Amino acid sequence: MELSPVLVKDPKTEYKALLHAVCAQGTTTRPQLAALSGLPRSSVSNRVKDLVEGGVLVDLGQAESTGGRRAGGIGFPDDAGVVLAVELGSTHARWRLANFAAAPLADGELPIVITWGADEIIGLIETAVSAALGGLGLSIGSIRSCAVGFPAPLNFAEARVTGPPNMAGWDHEPITALIGKWISVPVVVDNDVNIMAWGEYEAKWRQEGIHDLLFIKHGTGIGCGVIADGKLYRGSEGTAGEVGHIPVAGLEETVMCTCGSNNCLEVVGSGKAIVRKLQAQGYQVATASDVSQLVLQGDLVAMNLVRDAGKALGAVMSGIVSFFNPAAIVMGGSLGALEISLLAGMREATYATGTMFSTRHLRIVPSRLGREAGLHGATLLALDLAYDVAIDGLDHRGR
Repeated sequence: MELSPVLVKDPKTEYKALLHAVCAQGTTTRPQLAALSGLPRSSVSNRVKDLVEGGVLVDLGQAESTGGRRAGGIGFPDDAGVVLAVELGSTHARWRLANFAAAPLADGELPIVITWGADEIIGLIETAVSAALGGLGLSIGSIRSCAVGFPAPLNFAEARVTGPPNMAGWDHEPITALIGKWISVPVVVDNDVNIMAWGEYEAKWRQEGIHDLLFIKHGTGIGCGVIADGKLYRGSEGTAGEVGHIPVAGLEETVMCTCGSNNCLEVVGSGKAIVRKLQAQGYQVATASDVSQLVLQGDLVAMNLVRDAGKALGAVMSGIVSFFNPAAIVMGGSLGALEISLLAGMREATYATGTMFSTRHLRIVPSRLGREAGLHGATLLALDLAYDVAIDGLDHRGR
């Protein structure tokens, strides 16, 4: 006879739910934790007791009463440490130090070229972060975990770059090992658009009850992060959302892509492609940000090229929308928020060629977090990893 499965409480899942709830609230109480986490009060009481005894949380005295006996406040201790979030782009490196409640303590941005290689770029970040730690009165040992967003396809499980080829100095070792030469802490590495998608989703969409969305980063290149059923979806090889090498149909000219195919979205509608087209017309532009500035200044040539890029993106996304049926497409990157050009062209093509059932309620909107999306997402991933480490350090015997 086949027995029905027995539901077993997973202590680690409950600990994580409580730590994320404390992070979301800053300082909270046991009754509030029960409401936020959905756990029974008895489980909350036991798990909080373990976390306080293990030094992961701390009792902060009596909180304000809403009637009846005042509840004891719970929060993170001052010496919990910090996490490091890093967002690498083709032409920039951003970093953030945050506490265990996700509050930013220090931020920085460095101009780079990603093909300078790992040693040089990590060295620049190390210098900047070390100076910031000193200013905060902290040592390098205060960092508990690190999350990195990287602007290329990755094997997530191995933290290895899988493309483009010859990513100088980045493709010889796992990125976790490269970071590990500087700081000896757990490191998680993901595609940059994935961390943007996660940051945007957690900051806005989860609270609205939206659990299926696509996040497009449109800048030097084009990438897509996929949130499916409230989870970041990476696919079997970690390359879900690589829309840049989907061909754009119906074009008069033929442009060969570095992947060997013709008229890939990357060489038709990316920021790099628009820069190339503007340079051919005598414009002194070098980056997608330069293109964005031209559009904001009302340059008609730039506006028309960006609108055409939006149409190409919409033509590709319409098929994906018909298949995946997201509630929203959120646009980020240096070109993604250009409403009157890129988004207008994208909406026109997506709504015109997508199926009626998949587009009738679809929203195509700019990112609410903008440039903050990547660092916020990386901070959340670093915290999740730090919480894992803290929980693993608890003594679970007899629990």
